[in-house]
Amino acid sequence: MTADNPEETMTFGELLAFISDQQRRLTVLENAFSWLSFCLDDKSNHLLIHSLRLEAQNQNHDQALQQHFNRLADELEKRSGAVRIQPDINTD
Repeated sequence: MTADNPEETMTFGELLAFISDQQRRLTVLENAFSWLSFCLDDKSNHLLIHSLRLEAQNQNHDQALQQHFNRLADELEKRSGAVRIQPDINTD
């Protein structure tokens, strides 16, 4: 299948190869974006993380997408050295 002819059919193997390539490209983008925190000042980094947390709470997104926003915010916090205070779920 080519971008020039989207109606062109593809085999199952071609589809799997296409999906695999898209996953690799997405991995590169995720890694590049997660390193963004090193290029930002503290205030900008904090605003970015806060915005991602808001997206994670956006009810217009499905639960899986909300979790992805949350994981990216967690990764940015970890890389920036910020510590997120999480509520203690275990109340023994």
